[in-house]
Amino acid sequence: MRKQSSYLKISLIVLCVIALVTLLCSLGFWQLSRAKEKETLLKQFQEAKTQQVLPQAVLIQERDPQALRYQWVSLQGHFINERTILLDNITNNGLPGYYVLVPFSLDADHIILVNRGWVPLGKSRQQIPVPEPVKGEVTIEGYLDFAYRNPLIEQALETDSIQWPLRMQKLDMPLIEQLTGKKTNKMLVILQNSAYAFEAPKRPQEAMPPSRHRGYAFQWFSLAALLVILSLLSAYHFKGKAKHEHTS
Repeated sequence: MRKQSSYLKISLIVLCVIALVTLLCSLGFWQLSRAKEKETLLKQFQEAKTQQVLPQAVLIQERDPQALRYQWVSLQGHFINERTILLDNITNNGLPGYYVLVPFSLDADHIILVNRGWVPLGKSRQQIPVPEPVKGEVTIEGYLDFAYRNPLIEQALETDSIQWPLRMQKLDMPLIEQLTGKKTNKMLVILQNSAYAFEAPKRPQEAMPPSRHRGYAFQWFSLAALLVILSLLSAYHFKGKAKHEHTS
């Protein structure tokens, strides 16, 4: 009975070790995958910088968003300041705040959201900041990126009440089209080199670099290897102890 109980404990320990090693290795491979994705994005961003600036008319046409990502654009028109959107849950150097997204008129029927940058939350969530508007016809430059998504957030709005500036938890393009009454491009313009910009969002090369992901992968693999070594040493010690008890 005692031998059977000991065998059961050993089996449970072995299963736990296998599960932990599998988990640690999975995390390591996931970090390597993230590093490869970051390298691809950085390469795409650098290549886009060497290409010609896209004309405004391109944004009115139906194009593949993936092909447009990180392409630079020069736009002439005006901001629709009265429809400013504050994208919630954006941190900058550990501080909570918003991205200021303002519709920009491409023509009479089409708009694209322009990210003017980050602004701090303020003293409380009850005091919604009102960004300084950009008036009149202007020319702006920036690069295109996907609309921000957060799979953990289901509802775009906290309440059914529509008040401007509109605080959104995630971007809902059909809702934005409904509220503005204009066809909205699926991409965003990340405003660059402009007096109209607040604190700029991080560019791809400023986010976590591929080398850091590889460093994290090395840590996970090292932990997995250490766990295997410790398990083997423990098994060797247990076997030696059992043999000694058997002979004595």
